[in-house]
Amino acid sequence: MIENNRNLPSILTCCDGTKVKDKETWLTKRRPELLTLFSKEEYGFLPDMSDVTIKIRVADSKRSTDIMQGRAIRNTVEVEAVRNGVSFIFSFVAFIPAEAKKPVPAFVTICNRGIKDSDPARHFLSPFYPAETIISRGYACAAFRTQEISPDYEEGFTTGFSRLFPEYVENRPDDAWGAITAWSWAASRIMDYFETEPLIDERKVALVGHSRGGKTALWGTAQDERFAMAVSSCAGNSGDALSRGAKGERIGDIVNRFPYWFCKNYQKYINKEETLPFDQHMLLGLIAPRLVYTSAKTFDKWADPQGQFESCIEASPVYELFGLKGIGQESQPLPENPVQEGRIGHHFKTGNHDMDEYDWNCYMDFADRHMK
Repeated sequence: MIENNRNLPSILTCCDGTKVKDKETWLTKRRPELLTLFSKEEYGFLPDMSDVTIKIRVADSKRSTDIMQGRAIRNTVEVEAVRNGVSFIFSFVAFIPAEAKKPVPAFVTICNRGIKDSDPARHFLSPFYPAETIISRGYACAAFRTQEISPDYEEGFTTGFSRLFPEYVENRPDDAWGAITAWSWAASRIMDYFETEPLIDERKVALVGHSRGGKTALWGTAQDERFAMAVSSCAGNSGDALSRGAKGERIGDIVNRFPYWFCKNYQKYINKEETLPFDQHMLLGLIAPRLVYTSAKTFDKWADPQGQFESCIEASPVYELFGLKGIGQESQPLPENPVQEGRIGHHFKTGNHDMDEYDWNCYMDFADRHMK
C-alpha cells in the first residue's frame, strides 16, 4: 500500500474551509474554484474569445482501397479562426470506420511529435498513433500536431493561435495562456467538428496525449466537459504526477526548460511546491464523473510513476461523491497488470518514456468497458 506522506491539500476542502460532502457542492463550488486556480496559477487563461469567429469545413472526404484497404473514410478538416481581420488556420485528418452502421466513438490524439508519428497519408505507420488498429476496433480517430497550434519553443507567443492576439505580446498578464492551454483549445475545435459529423458519436470521445500531450489531454478534458474520457501517457510533472514530494522532475526543472507551456504565475512555485493551492490529483478530480486513464513506464523515473499512481488514488474521493469507484485499489500495480474496474484506469508497463500499441490496446480495452 502507498502511504501519503506528501502533505497534500484536501481535494474536498474549499478555499474558504467548506467541506465537500456531496456532488452538488463539488459541482457548484469546489470544481469551479479549482478550474480557476489551475488557470490562474499553472496553465493560464485563454484571452477573450468573444470577437473570434470559428469556421470549420471538410476540405476533402475520401473512401478508397488506398486508404487502409478500404476500411476507413478519410476526412481532411480545416479550422479557421478569424479576429480583427487576422486569420489562423490549422487542419487535421479524421478516420472513420467505413462499415459503421451507426455513430461510433472516437479518439482524438494530441501529437507532440513529427509527421511520421501521425501521418495522415499513412505512408509512415507508428505505434504512437496506430490508426489502423483503432479503426479495426470500431473507433474513429483524429490527430493534430501541437506545432501547428503553438510552437514548442520559446518564441514570445507571436505565431500560431497567439497571432490572433498581438496586443498580448508587449503586455502579457502573468495569468495569460501557455502552449498547453492553446493546444487544449485546438482539441476542443475538433470536438466542434465531431458534433457535426453524423458518423461519430460525440458523446463518446476520448482525448489522448503523451508526455506534454498527456498534460494537455487532462487539462483539455477538465475544461471541456464534452470529452467523455481523458488519456494521459507518461504525463508526469505538471500533468498526472503529484508535485509535492516529487521523486523525478520538479516544477523548477520543467519551468526552466519549458516556461512557455504555462502561465508566468507558475514560476512562483519553483522549489516551493508546498505553497501550491492545489496539486495534480485535483486535475484528475476535475474530470469526474467522466473517465480518466493514466499510464506509466518502469524506466521513466523522471515522470515519477509512483506519483502518477498516487494521484489516481487521491482523485478517487471525488468519484465517490457520485457513487462511483475511482481507481479502486491502493497498491501500485505490477507491470503489465492494468487496473480498469473503476472510472479511473491505470497501467504500468515495462519500457521507456513512450506511447505504443500495448498502451493503445489498454486504452481501448478500458473504453470498451466503460465508454463504448
